[in-house]
Amino acid sequence: MNGDSGKMWMYVEGSKRQFPGFEQAGIPVLRDWSNVMPNDCVMLADSPTPTVDRISKKFQGSKFGASPWLLNDRAAEVSNLTTAEVERRLRREGVPARVGAVELSGSATPITVAVWGLDAVEVRRVKSGGGQIFSGVKSIGGIAADRTIYSADQAIWKPAATLSVRALYVLGLDFGQVDVLLNDKGKLTVTGISPIMKIAGQEGKRKLADSISSFAADWSRESANGVEAALGADPEFVLLSPEGRIVPASRYFSPEGDAGCDSIRIRGEKRWPLVELRPRPSFEPAQVTADVRRLLRVAAKRTVGAKLSWRAGALPVPGLPLGGHVHLSGAALTGERLRALDSAVGLPLRLLEPPMAAMRRPRYGSLGDVRRQPHGGFEYRTPPSWLVSPRLALGALALAKVAAEHSRELSSHRPLDDDRNRDAFYIGDRTLLLSAADTIYEAIKQTRGYINYREPIDFLFESISKGQSWDESADIRLKWRIPIP
Repeated sequence: MNGDSGKMWMYVEGSKRQFPGFEQAGIPVLRDWSNVMPNDCVMLADSPTPTVDRISKKFQGSKFGASPWLLNDRAAEVSNLTTAEVERRLRREGVPARVGAVELSGSATPITVAVWGLDAVEVRRVKSGGGQIFSGVKSIGGIAADRTIYSADQAIWKPAATLSVRALYVLGLDFGQVDVLLNDKGKLTVTGISPIMKIAGQEGKRKLADSISSFAADWSRESANGVEAALGADPEFVLLSPEGRIVPASRYFSPEGDAGCDSIRIRGEKRWPLVELRPRPSFEPAQVTADVRRLLRVAAKRTVGAKLSWRAGALPVPGLPLGGHVHLSGAALTGERLRALDSAVGLPLRLLEPPMAAMRRPRYGSLGDVRRQPHGGFEYRTPPSWLVSPRLALGALALAKVAAEHSRELSSHRPLDDDRNRDAFYIGDRTLLLSAADTIYEAIKQTRGYINYREPIDFLFESISKGQSWDESADIRLKWRIPIP
């Protein structure tokens, strides 16, 4: 941030439409692009073909300088995609999709979800008289008059909202509308995407206004004062017997506590195979890493006398993916920040993982995997378990801190905004990914945060340049210098 308080604008190109919720939030309408400053944020409210060149040219002076965030600046690109390409991109990242599908059987329920930012503001069921037809990409079909608006406490809200937020994020949109189909088995499938949002009820308009107002306040505060992100984590590892079998973590750890166990469901049955460490939050990556070492020593005392091997990484045991989720607080969860984390954390770790680790995607380890936390922060869930070594742990946490605190400076240099690099991320095209890593590394080095964490960040990128990957077959206690009995 450059210390200038960022302002939020709404831009409507050649339209006299009203935008309930936008107006209620009190966001001024942009009339003159010369009023826009580098730390401003502009909502392109109804602009399928916005002339964004006029604003980008104004901020071409510095290679790594900040430029305004134009919300939904990719709307035109998405609107011009074929339905087949939209569906391909969604499915690539684990989003179930049949784009353009029309359900005539009456056994499925069409639902439309309005999304702003990373939150749903309205979820509604839509019906028509002769079969169930509803809007999709390029306004395929049409929204019928008979609507039922769901409340946030109804069971369908959360899964429909989660799927819709992810669908828009995957396509590079910051707000819009998603059509999903709920079948008789309870499965949701995306059938349409639109960058233009329509709100049917007053509660949805209120939620939209509240979301925009909250975002504008956070944006202004962060752009003026900067961001200091506190870090937490809950990395996992697995215990193996001398025969290579999984030993339940619940044999030695309880679900509670800072060194505990975590559960998964296998064929509907809840099991507890994972050890999960919960270090104390800190503003410093080194302090979190030190507390992880402390908890590994606690784990060693709990398992004393047992002949076990401790494994971490992405997929040290087939069928059991591990996470190295990073918790962040003191930084608002925005699409810009999440995209910075994907390029600055998810991408480098992707290049350091062994080849077999890719098998966990797209169900686990997909880009943009995030969850809000009750404490007010959020959990970035894309990384695998970086407990493989203390240097990997420190580097991953340092990258997360820099990305969270300097997402504005990184906004114009995110290689994973390019769909070719997203393809490379999922299929493992190292040639493209190495070039992408060079791009984000150069951008990271221009941030003020890089100076504080240069050594652990350089270590990761130097390892990438050497073609190195971590070893998921090794006992993690060796690198952490935890005695092995």
